[in-house]
Amino acid sequence: MSDNRKLPLLAIDLTGGSAVACCLLALVWLITVRSDDVSADITQLRQSVQTASQDLAAFRSARDRQQAILTNREAQLSQMGHLPDRTPIERYFQTLSALASQHNLTVRRNQPVSPRRYPGLLEQRYSYELSGAMPDITQFFRSVEHTDYWADISYLKVESGHSSWGGIFGDRIASLTISLFSALPIDPVPDNG
Repeated sequence: MSDNRKLPLLAIDLTGGSAVACCLLALVWLITVRSDDVSADITQLRQSVQTASQDLAAFRSARDRQQAILTNREAQLSQMGHLPDRTPIERYFQTLSALASQHNLTVRRNQPVSPRRYPGLLEQRYSYELSGAMPDITQFFRSVEHTDYWADISYLKVESGHSSWGGIFGDRIASLTISLFSALPIDPVPDNG
């Protein structure tokens, strides 16, 4: 009977030993074989994180450069291009007379025309007429475009000049409307609510 009792104990010991051996083998496999795969995954993730960090640094650097450009452009725009509160009419027509003289043109007429008002904008219009050779008139218009005034030329009409005895000569007569712009305060819209 004592041998019969030893048999189940031996089976239990063998089963327990096999289980412990399997656990030890699994542990060894996880530590040695599986850790290589995990190490490779960790290395790959570290490289991905490092690449993403470099990309983020590059994006931040590009953002900072673009922000600096934006700040510079905003500063430039704030210093130029504002519509004046008051139109410097006398100074503008002195500039036009100087340009006409510079281009060998004669100012024949300069008369105010009724102004136009728009929300926030005043357009003061002047009928302007000058005479001279066509290339000089063209150069005059080009020079007017490059002045620093808020002005516009419209209703342009160029005709052949006539002498007092009825003959035609080489000069042309340019009739045009010059508009000078200035800012007006914008009237608030009444609230009907």
